[in-house]
Amino acid sequence: MDPLLQALMDIAQPATMLTLVLSVVVGLVIGAIPGLSVNIAVALAVPLTIFMPTTQALVLLIGLYGSGIFGGSVSAILLNAPGTPASAATIFDGFPMAQQGLATKALRISLIASLFGAVFSVVLLILVAPELAGFALGFGPVEIASLLLFTFFVIGILSGASLAKGLLSAAVGMVLATVGSDPMLGTPRFTFGQTALMDGLTYVPLLVGLFALAEILEEATRGFSQRIGKVSLSGEDREANRITGKDMKLIAFPMLRASAIGSAIGILPGIGATIASFLAYGDAKRAARDATRFGKGDVRGVAASESANNAVVGATFIPTLALGIPGDAVTAILLGALVLQGVTPGPLIFVMNPGIVYTIYLALLFSTVLMAVFGFIAVRPLAMTLRIPKIYLMPCVALICIAGAYVARNNIVDVWVMFGAGILGFVFNRTGVPVAPLLITFIITRPFEEALRQALTRSEGSFAPFLTNPVTLSLAALVAVFFALALRRDLKKRAAPASTPSSEGSNHG
Repeated sequence: MDPLLQALMDIAQPATMLTLVLSVVVGLVIGAIPGLSVNIAVALAVPLTIFMPTTQALVLLIGLYGSGIFGGSVSAILLNAPGTPASAATIFDGFPMAQQGLATKALRISLIASLFGAVFSVVLLILVAPELAGFALGFGPVEIASLLLFTFFVIGILSGASLAKGLLSAAVGMVLATVGSDPMLGTPRFTFGQTALMDGLTYVPLLVGLFALAEILEEATRGFSQRIGKVSLSGEDREANRITGKDMKLIAFPMLRASAIGSAIGILPGIGATIASFLAYGDAKRAARDATRFGKGDVRGVAASESANNAVVGATFIPTLALGIPGDAVTAILLGALVLQGVTPGPLIFVMNPGIVYTIYLALLFSTVLMAVFGFIAVRPLAMTLRIPKIYLMPCVALICIAGAYVARNNIVDVWVMFGAGILGFVFNRTGVPVAPLLITFIITRPFEEALRQALTRSEGSFAPFLTNPVTLSLAALVAVFFALALRRDLKKRAAPASTPSSEGSNHG
């Protein structure tokens, strides 16, 4: 109980609690503004954590992550444009409800579902992560290398709408991770004579460029367009917008199913909350007896989407803490922030740093509660943030990007790395290549290389241990199954336009 009490005392410190409150508020605002996603918020906050104690850094990033997902539902319901990609499925029923004068009800249903999904996944995290870590403690270099290679393939195969594009993104991340010094021999690789690159590409400018700068470039091509709110909360019928017992009964089972789906998706690395919300929405529609109401303002559609995407949040920490493998792009950023603090996630974290684990548990729970409180009382102020002109907002974000990239090492090379990553992220966004696989493989390539070379050193260069290890063979079988399913999906998509030419491009999302 000592680490738990110590973690509770650390979070209860005035400075840490204030940081948590501010991060939840900022996460709600950034999540609500289309074009500023959770990934951007967390990426921009990482440079600040370099100068913070570990507990304060964790609550800052977790507060932004948890509340930002719910914030995306505000613009999805009021503008028909999701503030974050994870809230895209909320549009289907949220915006029709708003058009019927039920915007407040839709937002409250979204908040209830977000709270349920978040708590569901945190409880699952507390129950599953230590058990998974205990199992992983028996892994040697062969098992670790096999697991990380499995992760490369899974995030490449399952991320995005295209198998080839997902694998391309993962491959680029692996190549970028080889820049620097050889982890075993210390010889320079791909440094082109630049001593600043001897330690490899710095994590902070890379992620700031991939997420924040890439989005600024995307907005610049659209002329910093500003959507004015299509739906007003003023003049709504208060009685019609009350949440009744019938509504709660109607959404209870869809929320439970969607939370289970979101948690399952969160455990798999590299897939993310966007896919979880669409899968949960489709599941709720299939399970409903009166499915024709979906898409016309059904509370079950809003509840399923929002409980699923929030359930991903806690579940992504299961592989992150237990195995050191990020569950999605945001936990990849969090993992990098932990490493900057001198903490290495993985099975040993439960033994060597139990206080960090309890801090993450408590930060997730407290940020969820604060999200519910602020989300309930600040619906109208959140709606007002949708009117902030992007022509003023984006230049401020660009300045923060440059400062964040430079402050990590006080090196101008990192600023150029950030610009290069921003252009790469912009090209990826324009061509439909997912960015998350790149960031995750960039993080896990070095431990994969170390484990692989340790295993080959023990076996004197023979791959025989990999071909006879039960863990390796089981993971290889799973990769084959995922590859077959993804290939079948791609073949179906190629065949669809041939039969229905008018639907070409309907799969953009």
